[in-house]
Amino acid sequence: MRNRPYLVLLLCFGCGIAVFTCFSSLLEQILCVRGYSNSFAGLCGSLFIVFGVIGAGVLGLFVDKTKMFTEATKVNMALSALACIGFAVVSQMRQQEVAIAAASSFFGLFGFAIYPVAMELCVECTYPVGEATSTGLIFISGQVWSVVLMVVLQALTRPLADSPFSTCSVGGDAALSWRASVLVMAGVFSVLSCLFILVFDTPYLRILAEAKAARTASDRIDTVSQAVSQGPLEPSAGTKAHGDHGELDPGKD
Repeated sequence: MRNRPYLVLLLCFGCGIAVFTCFSSLLEQILCVRGYSNSFAGLCGSLFIVFGVIGAGVLGLFVDKTKMFTEATKVNMALSALACIGFAVVSQMRQQEVAIAAASSFFGLFGFAIYPVAMELCVECTYPVGEATSTGLIFISGQVWSVVLMVVLQALTRPLADSPFSTCSVGGDAALSWRASVLVMAGVFSVLSCLFILVFDTPYLRILAEAKAARTASDRIDTVSQAVSQGPLEPSAGTKAHGDHGELDPGKD
């Protein structure tokens, strides 16, 4: 609980997981009110996931070579916030299929890319705590915040007096305005991104420990190599004298 970088990561990334969960769960309900079909909502959800997998793979390779975990996460948090804001705006307009699909793709591309890097940051800032413990708490935080944010977003919906373009299924939720909900979702993600960018900073404890262990092992190998190269140690003068006095002369028996 005294590890401030981990607490920041627990809050920001946990809430980020909640935003992604709400986005994928409520996407169809958000779009159908403005006249977009269920198939288009499914396409946006697919683009969100596919581009997310691509982003996670590319960024994972990048940070594996550069070890720029913090920098990469901060950049992607900022870009994800911009994509979320863009989606919140264009999703409330009609006939903006290209813009909505692009916003969903970019949100997945930059948002999902944070997942593997954030897990590495979690391990780095909590070492030598077990990886299962530190990452498990992150996901538990994400699930808790998902429930809270889902309830809040649904509570912010308002009935529409008239929705002539709605393609939502007939029922109690057929004419609900999600304008306030998506704006709050974008606002929450933007605030958390700013908090993470400004506050988060941590040394890479696991990398430092591995480097120290490697140096120690290298020093030991060098010491042994030097000892072997010098050959067997010559006995000292005292040792020789002691050996000469200790030997018995066979002729004096």
